[in-house]
Amino acid sequence: MTFNGNIIGNENKSGVIGADMPIININQKWMWHLWGVEKPLETDLTVVGFHRDTRTVHQIITTGWTIGLGGENNGADAHAPSSVNIPKSGEWGNISLY
Repeated sequence: MTFNGNIIGNENKSGVIGADMPIININQKWMWHLWGVEKPLETDLTVVGFHRDTRTVHQIITTGWTIGLGGENNGADAHAPSSVNIPKSGEWGNISLY
């Protein structure tokens, strides 16, 4: 669902700006937003992309599987800017946050 104008995800849980128009094999800027994080500056975000057609897991953040979080942004308790690259076409499941 879309909320706060341009965040896609689960309102008051997690969401991302930039995921509405993913482009294959092109680096894109996405901004992750998380609610309920008590100590964002001491917390890391791991993002796993799941390709439904091949049932395979992929790294989509260009700098690695995990990034550090920053403080409040757009009403969320924590946020993280990232560069994302979707490696192949097809149907992708929900991008899971760990």
